[in-house]
Amino acid sequence: MSETESLFMEAWRLSRAAHGFDLTIYQPGMFVIDGRRGAYHAVSITGTQCALDCDHCGGQLLKNMRPAMKPGDLIDLALKAAGRGDQGILISGGCDEYGSLPWSDFITAIEQIKNKTNLIVTVHTGQVDIGIARAFSNAGVDQALIDVIGDDATAREIFHLKDGIAPILRSMDALFQAGLEVVPHILYGIHYGKEKGEHEALEIICKYPLRKYVVVVITPLKGTRMSFIEVPSPKSVASFIAEARLMIPEAKCSLGCARPGGKYRKELDLLALRAGINSLAIGSDHVIKEAEKLGLNVIQKSTCCSLN
Repeated sequence: MSETESLFMEAWRLSRAAHGFDLTIYQPGMFVIDGRRGAYHAVSITGTQCALDCDHCGGQLLKNMRPAMKPGDLIDLALKAAGRGDQGILISGGCDEYGSLPWSDFITAIEQIKNKTNLIVTVHTGQVDIGIARAFSNAGVDQALIDVIGDDATAREIFHLKDGIAPILRSMDALFQAGLEVVPHILYGIHYGKEKGEHEALEIICKYPLRKYVVVVITPLKGTRMSFIEVPSPKSVASFIAEARLMIPEAKCSLGCARPGGKYRKELDLLALRAGINSLAIGSDHVIKEAEKLGLNVIQKSTCCSLN
């Protein structure tokens, strides 16, 4: 038996022992499959504007989100979402030069959304202080998502955060101190397709009481500085997922929607199953059949993969 096979077997064993045999497959609102759209849309409170201009995104990801640049627009969008039966919304947006979003302008709107609807509200926080974190909690935010980077050079060169990972560490502390449910995201291959700081990111998040964390994979986007990169191999990503399971057996691991598609996704998803993944976004019929062969109970949901 190879070292990789042994690693996957141990990760599978730990995953099943801690979390059972369920595999949840999610379809967020940004995706349409067989004419059916997910019931959890992403919203940008800055439109397509982002001062950081990260190398991997360059504002391209914001174009897939519905703009709501005024509090009233956010409320109207949420009311329409509730009216059509959506389960929740993901509120995100671009950052200023410090990696922060204009949350102060939208806290009251979020509170009104929670008071007027039954929507689950998830926020992609960016960098926050304890004041904003507590405001999220008081407004009724259900879940906070944050990208965790483990390498100072990557934070500076790719995300253009002048202080490296320090603001990320402060933000993590603030979100947990405020009593929020936090779901960290680790971006595998974010340093131009190379592994750099991912294991350090694991060491950061394992210090906190997590219910779930999400692994996503760098995807070359047209119009960005990374449009030309070679993506990391599916085997390296799956091995990282397995190693993460050994480090954090008590938390569920989800494979997020941000990952390359086509044959790459098919290969990665099958390997991730064997590496003990608990959920993934946008699963194909092929991965569902393989999961069932492995004895997993497949559950399908129309929300973000950060949720239960």
